[in-house]
This record gives sequence, C-alpha cells and structure tokens, in this order.
Amino acid sequence: MKAILCCILLAVGLWADEATDRPAIDKVIVGLNDPAKRAGSFTKDADIGVDFDRLIEMHRKAPTPFTMDETWTDLTVPRVESGAMRFITPDVAMVDGASVIDGAVTLQRRVPLLFVLKKEGREWRISVVRQLQHASK
Repeated sequence: MKAILCCILLAVGLWADEATDRPAIDKVIVGLNDPAKRAGSFTKDADIGVDFDRLIEMHRKAPTPFTMDETWTDLTVPRVESGAMRFITPDVAMVDGASVIDGAVTLQRRVPLLFVLKKEGREWRISVVRQLQHASK
C-alpha cells in the first residue's frame, strides 16, 4: 500500500512540474521572434539547424509552393510558434513547433520545426532545432 501511495505522490509531483514548465518552454520558443531575446534562448553547446534571421528563405524552399502566385509583399513576417510538448525526462523536452506566415491568398503557411530543450538550473534553453522535411498549409 505504501508503494502505491509513493508512486501516486511522485506522479502528482512530476505533473505539477510539467504544468509550470510548459508555459516557460513556450515562452522560450516564442522568444525566438524577438532578435534581442534570441541569443539567450540557447544552450552553450546548441545544435541549431535553422537560421532564424532567414525564415523567409526557409519558406521559399519549402516543398509545397504558395498558391496562385502569391507575392511575398502580401505575407506577414514569419513567426515561430510552439506546439505539442513531450517530456523525455523532467529536464529534457521535445516540442513540435513551426515557422508560420499568414498571407492574403494562402491563409497560413507552416514550415514544421522540432525543438529539444534542456533545463539548466531553473531556466529552459533550446539545445537542438531542426526543420522537418515536409510543410503543410
């Protein structure tokens, strides 16, 4: 009985940490949209496969073209968004994200990104970023 009670208390404690960590992780990823905050978002040994200053180029190279010859002047500035999070350990999380552009003709264009974050002390930092191969509308 004591073992079951200990497991339940441990699970509740881990869930409480995830509830606090999710908004903190989201804040780090969304912070990539601000060049002034970007440098402090990564671990010292980060493996960054995306140049966040050149997100428009990433959208241009995506496999699915924009519809109806939409011009780039009709598009918003790309922004990074976070999505589903999976905690691998209490200090490591994988996050599905995307670079998103809204257009006049194309309602929204997404280039999927994958983030791996590590908790350093009390702060979450991005350790790995990869652009995924497919794009969706």
